[in-house]
Parts: sequence; structure tokens; C-alpha cells
Amino acid sequence: MYTLIVFPGGRQVDALLLWASAERLRVVIPGRGDTAEFQLIEGRWTSESGGHVELGAILAEDAADAKQFLANARPRALSAV
Repeated sequence: MYTLIVFPGGRQVDALLLWASAERLRVVIPGRGDTAEFQLIEGRWTSESGGHVELGAILAEDAADAKQFLANARPRALSAV
């Protein structure tokens, strides 16, 4: 599976999703020497250094994989004020 990670400031990177559960993600980001892990804390994906990221997309070759991972996903709506 692949994911799009959105960092603070809007920078987006594609990543290969190695492992995922409802509370944790482990990914490989091109150009980095090590894997990155994110944990869902109080409804926000948080990096090992404490920064917050968003998941812009999750793409799977097999729909069953995506359904298993997204079972606990909550929709999010953004609006302008």
C-alpha cells in the first residue's frame, strides 16, 4: 500500500506503507535512510519527534487490505470560515 503524508506547512510526500494498524503506521519515505513511524494520539497522527502529520490518501492494490486498515477511520470535513 502507498500513502500520501502531509507535513506541517503543506509539504506532501509519497510513502510506501510497510505496516499499519488502527493506531500506528510504519512507512518508508524516499530519500530517508530509516523507516518512519506515526502513532494516532488523541485523533492526530504524530511522528516519533512529536510533530503532527495528516494522511492525504491511502492507495492499495487489494481493496481488502484498505478495508482492514480503514475500519476505524473517521471522516473529516474541512471548511473555510
